[in-house]
Order: sequence, then structure tokens, then C-alpha cells
Amino acid sequence: MGKKNGARKGARRSGNPARREAERLFSGNVLGECMYAASAPRAAVQPGEVIPVSVPELPDGIVIRDAARADTAPLGPVIRLADPDNPDGSWRALPSVIDQSLDPDKPTYARVVEETSSGALVGGVLTLPATWALTHPMLIGSPNVHTIAGLVACLDSLAVVERWRGQGVARALVAEAEKAAGSHRAGKLGAAVLYATHEPELTDFYAGLGFTLSPDGIGIPTPAGLICHGPTKGFRFSVKPLRTGIRMEPMATPYGRQLGVRGVLPVPAR
Repeated sequence: MGKKNGARKGARRSGNPARREAERLFSGNVLGECMYAASAPRAAVQPGEVIPVSVPELPDGIVIRDAARADTAPLGPVIRLADPDNPDGSWRALPSVIDQSLDPDKPTYARVVEETSSGALVGGVLTLPATWALTHPMLIGSPNVHTIAGLVACLDSLAVVERWRGQGVARALVAEAEKAAGSHRAGKLGAAVLYATHEPELTDFYAGLGFTLSPDGIGIPTPAGLICHGPTKGFRFSVKPLRTGIRMEPMATPYGRQLGVRGVLPVPAR
């Protein structure tokens, strides 16, 4: 749950002010149309088959569905619960996020929890590509940048209103995010892994869903070399493979003890 209001949190934007400013200038919003300025090659990049995901049964009275444009206003306050103290949180770009989630060619997903009796939105989750890859110094100008951003999915915002907490709704939303990000539906490039940046107190929550903890972020071997993301002060990273062929193991990097995620992209043997 969150620090002040008990909201489950997803990934904040970068804790590095210089990098965050670079992301803002580069994209103009949490995703940015620059993410999609070049098409990603889709042949021979998928590491394996989709790992089946079972969505927990929901309590009576609510359903999970894809977000629609009409959900933008009522979903905003709900998603803001996931990151209430961040002025650059994903809730600020919610109209763009929802629009992109409706585009079959963009690896962006927005799901909402609706109360059937009232029609009120009581939860939601945003699953985004790894936009940090676009400003990573080792990837700028690389032909792999858009591919990596699509293959590494981010559980960006996860929130459930207090009335429905403790009933398995958040777990169901994470499972829905896994299914959406890992699938190759309607032309979308299925992700290989899903990660969340979260407070330390949520470690057990994610571990119970099959995620592996990395206190200091993730390292991904690529043809350009090892690219690292994190750490973010005060937060932890938890990662889960969405496809077979992914291997994860702790590794020492200049940024700390990160989780090495191998198999996202084919890397020549040394």
C-alpha cells in the first residue's frame, strides 16, 4: 500500500532529476509520441512462448474491462492514488495513455475496475513500454531502442479505492496487466518481462505473484552492451518473465546489485 493513503503504487518516473527532465523534454508526456516515431522490427526478437496467466476470480459486484475514452475523467482520481505525491505522475497524461491503449499497434494498456451496481470506477492499472529506454545514453540512435522499450513492460500505475481493497482486486489487475503485456494481440509486440517500481513494503505482495525482487534495478544484456535501469531512491524493483527463454539472476553493476534479465534480445556469444 502507499505511504500516506494506502494506495498500491506502480512505477514512478525516474528518481534522477536530470534524467526525468530529459524524459520530459524528449517526450512531452509520460509516453510521448516519440516512442512510436520508428517501427520496431518484429522478426526474431521474441524470446519464447507466452507463459499462461490465470486471473484470480473477482468478488461479486465488480468487473475488469479495457479503459475507454469516456473513462478519462472518472479514472483520473483513481489512478492518482497510485502516485499521489508525484507531480509528473501518469495521471497527468491519462488522456494520451488511454488513446494509445486503444491503438492496436502501440504496446500500451489501460484497464479499469467498474462497480456493476453504480458504474463507478473503483480501480485501474496502466501498463506502459519502458520509455526510459528512449533516453538511455547507450541506446540513443540504436535500432534496438524501440524494440527494447516494447519488450520491457512497466506496471506503471496500480490503484484500488479503499472500499475494495483486501479482496484480491489488485492481484487480478496485475494478472490482467501480465496477460495484456505478454500477448501479441492485434499486432502488438508482446513484452518479454514486466517490472514494477514500488515501496519496500510491497515486496511481499509482488513476490506472492511470482515477481523477483531487485533492490537496485535491472540490467539487460543487449547487442550494444549491458543497459541498466535504476536504482530509484527509496524504491525497489520487482520483475516477472512473461515469456519462456527469460533468465534472471543477481549481478553486480556500477549501480548496485541489480537483477540481470537475459534473453530479452539475442546477444552474440562471446
